[in-house]
Amino acid sequence: MPKRGENIWKRKDGRWEARFATGKMENGKTSYGYVYAKSYAEVKAKREYKVDELRKASMISSSHNIRFDYLLDNFLKRQRYRVKESSYAHYHEMIETHIKPFFGQRIIDQLDNSFIDQFVDEKLNHGRLDGKGGLSTKTVKDMTVLLKHILRYAVEMKYFPEGTLSVSIPKSEKPNIEILTIVEQQKLEVITKNAESNYLFGIYICLYTGLRIGEICALRWCDVNFEKSTLSVCHTIQRVKNTDKNAKSKTKILIDRPKTDSSIRTIPLPAFIMRELLNHKEVSASQFDYILTGNYKYIEPRNYYQRYKTVIKQCGIADYTFHALRHTFATRAVECGFDIKSLSEILGHSDVKITLERYVHPSIDLKRGYMEQLVAFC
Repeated sequence: MPKRGENIWKRKDGRWEARFATGKMENGKTSYGYVYAKSYAEVKAKREYKVDELRKASMISSSHNIRFDYLLDNFLKRQRYRVKESSYAHYHEMIETHIKPFFGQRIIDQLDNSFIDQFVDEKLNHGRLDGKGGLSTKTVKDMTVLLKHILRYAVEMKYFPEGTLSVSIPKSEKPNIEILTIVEQQKLEVITKNAESNYLFGIYICLYTGLRIGEICALRWCDVNFEKSTLSVCHTIQRVKNTDKNAKSKTKILIDRPKTDSSIRTIPLPAFIMRELLNHKEVSASQFDYILTGNYKYIEPRNYYQRYKTVIKQCGIADYTFHALRHTFATRAVECGFDIKSLSEILGHSDVKITLERYVHPSIDLKRGYMEQLVAFC
């Protein structure tokens, strides 16, 4: 609760309001700024951030003595309430593990494009923390995109003029898309479709819905509408870096809405999937029980991934990643003649282009069938 004289109070509309001094007006009187939030703790944190911004602004005229790590810390403070917790944890890890060690001691006005290029080259060739070579192009690309955001923030804070620095984003390598063959898929279905274990049945669900591993782990019985034969994807489970310095563990489990609005979706289910879901739902099951575990306790993705690896080994098929189930679903859907727009929405993509370029990979047999149709013109 607020203390007397703290200039924080609760408004009639239920929100909290905090006042802070922004400087002096021409008549000598103090000017004030205001911030608003849903809770006392949040509005207090927002005000502290604003006060820190003002203090920093007074230093901008002498940016020659400001280190880059000061900019990084303030960037993170700003993002804390602007992005999802999972995104913030990802930003925090990249900055603390890679960006700050390279840039942190550097004075801001000593930065130039060649130094930024050195960072990119260093991470591509020697970026692994275990010293065994470079990071993947995808990982380095994520870092450079974040670095662009940081530099844009620096321009906004007037540390240097717009256009002073630029970041060259490395060209992405074409991802290696894994797809189960028809025979391999059939082998996997034999074990997972009729299995009593819901853990195994979860793999079968993914083969016919394209769910991500975090989505299937977060799936509850209340997400299945047996009257309308639909499945709602509303949550995902992931393990993220614990950014609390006083936390006992380095990571924590986060159950949250999917990262993008397009990932929140409703998937119509075919009759054969609905029959199997009914077979696997126990009469005593609560609507809030997780489908994979059959109770109120979830299984986290990395543990479920290990169970999946055991299953495909039993099937005697190649060592596919779990995401290969998603690739396989998308490819089979195209082979069956799915409309690409509909498929894109089922997969939870924001753009049909993503579906076409990343997930749709017709088999050689399908391509051969198309080629054979040319006989009509011969």
